[in-house]
Amino acid sequence: MRFLRFSAILISMIAAGPLRAAEPASLVLKNANVITLDEKRPAASAVAVRGETIVYVGDDAGAQAFLGPKTEVLDLAGKTVIPGFNDVHVHALPGGLFYLEPNLWGKSCEEIVAVVAEEVKKARPGEIITANSWDYPTCPNPHRKLLDPVSRQNPVVLTQFSGHACWVNSAMLKKLGYTAKTQDPEGGKIDRDPEGTPTGILRDKAAFPAQARALLLVKKEKREAALEEALRLFRENGITSVQDNTWDPRTLALLRQLQKEGRLTCRFTCWSYAGYSIGPQLMKLGRYDDPWIRPGPWKLYADGAFSTRTGWMTEAYAGEPDNFGLPMMTPARLAAFYLKAAKQKKQIAMHAIGDRAAHEVLNAVEKSAARYPQARQLRHRIEHAQIMLPEDIPRLARLGVVAAIQPFAASQPQKDLDILGPERARIAYPYRSLQDAGVPIALGSDLPAEVDFQPLLNIYYAVTRKNKAGDQGPLNPRECLTVEQALRAYTLGSAYAEFMEDKKGSIEVGKLADFAVLSADPLSVEPAAIKDVQVEITIVGGQVVSRQQ
Repeated sequence: MRFLRFSAILISMIAAGPLRAAEPASLVLKNANVITLDEKRPAASAVAVRGETIVYVGDDAGAQAFLGPKTEVLDLAGKTVIPGFNDVHVHALPGGLFYLEPNLWGKSCEEIVAVVAEEVKKARPGEIITANSWDYPTCPNPHRKLLDPVSRQNPVVLTQFSGHACWVNSAMLKKLGYTAKTQDPEGGKIDRDPEGTPTGILRDKAAFPAQARALLLVKKEKREAALEEALRLFRENGITSVQDNTWDPRTLALLRQLQKEGRLTCRFTCWSYAGYSIGPQLMKLGRYDDPWIRPGPWKLYADGAFSTRTGWMTEAYAGEPDNFGLPMMTPARLAAFYLKAAKQKKQIAMHAIGDRAAHEVLNAVEKSAARYPQARQLRHRIEHAQIMLPEDIPRLARLGVVAAIQPFAASQPQKDLDILGPERARIAYPYRSLQDAGVPIALGSDLPAEVDFQPLLNIYYAVTRKNKAGDQGPLNPRECLTVEQALRAYTLGSAYAEFMEDKKGSIEVGKLADFAVLSADPLSVEPAAIKDVQVEITIVGGQVVSRQQ
């Protein structure tokens, strides 16, 4: 009877309101429109945080129990709070360098040469000149002969928009040892004049040595400045976690240094590049600190990109009847990597742009799962998945493969029509088909391979499939995601891709206190206006790391 009486009293207390917190919160958000993405409690007006952890989600009245003399209280006056964005695919160090170096986007070949000439004036003889994001629509005929007159004493490496090609001068070709007699590497191509001399355009694995040399020679001070620039961009845009193509243990060491100094304002999952056997071994030597800096999957490449016409396709590119793209690995080598990963219980993040590339990747996953059934639990990822055979889409779901997509790639509908032709362009970027088939999808930017990286702009592209101005597209509106689907993929979906859905991706008690405060509710505004919604406050680990005026 006493037990029953005590139970009745306890139930009446709970019904009357929340129990007073044993310990006050360090931060309380109130008077907010909280989109939790928690199916059990999809909306709230208040959140309480203790340290790095959410301790309360509910109404403003319930949050009163968590107030103390040192609690920071943010009255958000009805502003919208969402889980912090988790960018599923970035290159943070090159991304920071992208914003510190000349941006060649939209420039003609002549304008690019003028930029290089100015950079040479500021450089020491022999110093490598780097710049980013030239592309063929505005510079259709890049050639080493254009660069040579202004850069005879300085090697030049200009990375193409996709990151899968570069334009170099004769000095850089000499450093690489590329001559008319040099054979194309497996998975790469050296463009040549009719007489066989390299033109200065290097594609995929032929470009990697030039890009790697330029990156490896970046001094520590510039690497630190680049990472700090990337962190600034992340926090100002509500990005609280990134899944990063780190590859280099020196970058990992810099992240640890920034963390110790209290300057790391974003969580990192750090990938290794498994194309070289030493890559994963080097990253194993690094020191991690979960949940701020965590080890991630092996990164590999199955093919190239659309804009360089090296994505591996089942049908030829428009206007190039003999060009089906460029596989970076044979099917046998793909199968060997997935068998090795299954044996070691290691996740693979496989770059696959073309439909043939994705098909061969799925064949390899299937073979590994037949021998090692646990392979289906590894959450292997196809990065980009820009075009797929329709029959392959349900295979992703059956094999437990995550589609890590970047809607920024779909931001130029006319360009896709020119490269792929009208029929295939209309089935490219099959986002809704993936969603409807039950494939786990996660959103990201591929910074700096795409010129933009802002999450709300990315959601706009996923939802509208138009260009930024809104006057091109949509290509196949049936593949548009809803705003809620895109937002969920950018948060919970990305957390799932890195095995962190129990810690990140929704606003729930017990999860990490990572939030973005927005100027408007993206679920309520018109789709065309999503890109204009501003991130006003970013909170990581319960700390305000960015506050926009």
